Amino acid sequence: MKLFIFMGASGSGKSTIQHSLPINFMTNCTTRKLRDGEIDGLHIKQVTKDEFLKLEKDGYFFETTLYSGNYYGTPKYRIEEMLNGKPFHCTKDVEGVKVLKNKLGKKAVSIYIKPPSLNILKQRMYARGDSEEEINKRIKYLLETEELKNEKYADYVIVNSDLKQAQLEAHKIVIKELVKN
Repeated sequence: MKLFIFMGASGSGKSTIQHSLPINFMTNCTTRKLRDGEIDGLHIKQVTKDEFLKLEKDGYFFETTLYSGNYYGTPKYRIEEMLNGKPFHCTKDVEGVKVLKNKLGKKAVSIYIKPPSLNILKQRMYARGDSEEEINKRIKYLLETEELKNEKYADYVIVNSDLKQAQLEAHKIVIKELVKN
């Protein structure tokens, strides 16, 4: 089966797009705080840094990464479910995408969600309730790491100018890839 890995700048719309898919979401463990509207255990599994590091030491994760000061990890058991025939989608940064693609090969399909502009990206972050401090931190990180150039690591790129159109494109990609194998 396949794992559809979504990546893109914070506020690009990747969560809204990917949660419109009719396949299961692979919940990652993370040390970051929940955002408004997120449900612990569904959108992310929030753990403390100490809990995360213990889980990592115990071999619970298939892969881990540090992004914007927070730890993220993919549970091994979910990858095993995917390999046994259950498609999933998840969210990763570029390093997580590289690791998963290296370990899973063609079973990992990466989709980069690109905002139409930085100004629209900032507007979306404000609209979802991010603080001025958090937005400035994320934009600074985005520019320092050249996040918008990470589309070169994706199998597919969707420019999210219109949410419904972007969701439709994501659905078409998933169907195309599931039919392949």
